[in-house]
Amino acid sequence: MNNKEDILVNLKQELLRIGSSNRASYDQLKKTGNLSSSQISRNLGLSWREIVKDLGLKPERELSPPNEMLTALKGEFKRLQSFKKEDYKKHRNKEQFPYPGVLTKHLGMTWAEITQACGCLDTKESIKDNVSDEDLIKEYKEMSKEMGKPATIEELKKTTEYSYDIYRQHFGTIGQLREACGFKVKTKRAAPIITKDDCVRELRAIYNKNGRLTYNQLKDKSTISLSTIFRKFHTTKINEIWDEVLKTKK
Repeated sequence: MNNKEDILVNLKQELLRIGSSNRASYDQLKKTGNLSSSQISRNLGLSWREIVKDLGLKPERELSPPNEMLTALKGEFKRLQSFKKEDYKKHRNKEQFPYPGVLTKHLGMTWAEITQACGCLDTKESIKDNVSDEDLIKEYKEMSKEMGKPATIEELKKTTEYSYDIYRQHFGTIGQLREACGFKVKTKRAAPIITKDDCVRELRAIYNKNGRLTYNQLKDKSTISLSTIFRKFHTTKINEIWDEVLKTKK
């Protein structure tokens, strides 16, 4: 893309989509294949502020303080009649509210935490067992596409509508998640594979010594992570796991 007019048209579309003329926000959230802010400045021979001014946009919008932003968001979610990030991204008042990635960074909160603070009682974090692998794969692919690379753990925590714990329960590691999404994964020396039988033996040994422990007590005693145990038993309910282990106890 070398035509200066095309560069400006495309840049304006991107800044309006993102909801911010902030240079760092553009570089972080621009679509894959678009020029970086530095490349645009070099091609046009202008500073970023001059470019934004020529586009007729306000330079580097000043966002409201977090408390004021949350108060305004309550009204915006009510207007949208939805707490879904996709609805907010498409239909928000772009003059007042930034792109979701900018918003979560500004507030220092995950999307689930933002919606909870704004009155959402039915967040996806509260219905963990109803989330499918396909839902998580779709979300991770979409956020990675927007970032132009596979999202890191910290980016996933800040962006997901669910929680990182849910991803761990379904896929284990970030590498296994990326592999499920079809991304290239750097291979490392394989770690020992933990089987369900390993988990059963571990839990029986703990039971023989300590009795039937609660979730929090078990976290401190088990040498196998609870997320791994949950995956092997296909449930996050510790009582169901204990019932199965003790039922088969010889």
